[in-house]
Amino acid sequence: MLWALRKALTLVSVYFAYMMEYRGEILFWMLSGVAPFFFMSAWSEAARRGLTPYQANDYARYFFAVFVARQLVIVWAHWNLSEDIRSGKLSFRLLQPIDPVWVYLADHLGERGVRLPMMFAITLVFFWLYPHALVWPGAAGACLGALLAALAFGVNFLVSYSIGLLSLWLEDATEIFDLWYVATLFFSGMLAPLSLYPQAVLQVIAWTPFPYLVYAPAGLWSGMEVDWRRGLLALLFWNLFFLLLSRWLWRAGRRHYSAMGA
Repeated sequence: MLWALRKALTLVSVYFAYMMEYRGEILFWMLSGVAPFFFMSAWSEAARRGLTPYQANDYARYFFAVFVARQLVIVWAHWNLSEDIRSGKLSFRLLQPIDPVWVYLADHLGERGVRLPMMFAITLVFFWLYPHALVWPGAAGACLGALLAALAFGVNFLVSYSIGLLSLWLEDATEIFDLWYVATLFFSGMLAPLSLYPQAVLQVIAWTPFPYLVYAPAGLWSGMEVDWRRGLLALLFWNLFFLLLSRWLWRAGRRHYSAMGA
């Protein structure tokens, strides 16, 4: 067990060093994800006009938490895997004594190590500009939010990896991920707190992964009411589902793979 942990840490550290070369680009990626702050401005103005049940500071806290949650769960495995399949680079990965999924996962985890200090700096700037939005959800809320964010990352990663594997049959499957992103955009709380959605919509999406990819951790961090028990069970279920799906796609696709050198 210890040797596996040492190998995993080494692999992550290698990709951390690799991602450090792209720290400037990563900063621009982060700044391109500031859409939650635009929604914050719109909803805060609505709150000042008395059109919503929340106050402007509530929206500031919530949408900043949305920004943090999105930064933690963003993935790109579908793009990397699809590119490796088209270029034949996957053949090289098949020669290595490790399942390629661990390489793509280490790529993401190493990148998070570069992203986190930048997120901390953005956090300081945000609360300097909006000091009244500062709130501490308590140790339990912070830890539960972090756990849900980790599970949400797992779902996103496995979905992204599974879609990337479809490139073993299709010329390019990356655009399929756009459908997942659109559903996430509308049903994960990125546009507005899900508590503002019609009850009928909430009942339909309750056991899908979408309400828990962003809203659950962001809601816990910002002090909103969140059914974290249902979120925990739903995310565990969808992690298991997409894990089994990705392993089946990998086994079937590996037999189908026919790039030069495979």
